[in-house]
Amino acid sequence: MRKRITIVSTLLLAGIFLYSAILIAAEATSVKITKCQYDDVEEALSVEYDFVKGPKGDHVHLWIDGKEKKPVKQPKEYKLTGAKLSKGEHKVELRVNDASHTEIGVSDTYKLVVK
Repeated sequence: MRKRITIVSTLLLAGIFLYSAILIAAEATSVKITKCQYDDVEEALSVEYDFVKGPKGDHVHLWIDGKEKKPVKQPKEYKLTGAKLSKGEHKVELRVNDASHTEIGVSDTYKLVVK
């Protein structure tokens, strides 16, 4: 009986340790949009951001109004040409992904108003 309790306790502690390590890894990864603007003449969206890859993050994906546009490999800024945005409010989002393009739960959102 004691052996079972020791095994269960050891597995529980290992699980807690692993879960904590995953949380720390995700927290070490961050993205923050610092500037976002739209040029309606060129139909170009420019996004500047700070990105810390951390142990899990590899790159970010750009989303506009809930639709994925493309993976972004540039480390500080990105310009999306051919972006036809109507007048009004738009949700621009950067989501951090790992090398296999799986989201890791780290993102930042910017509300862009096109006049």
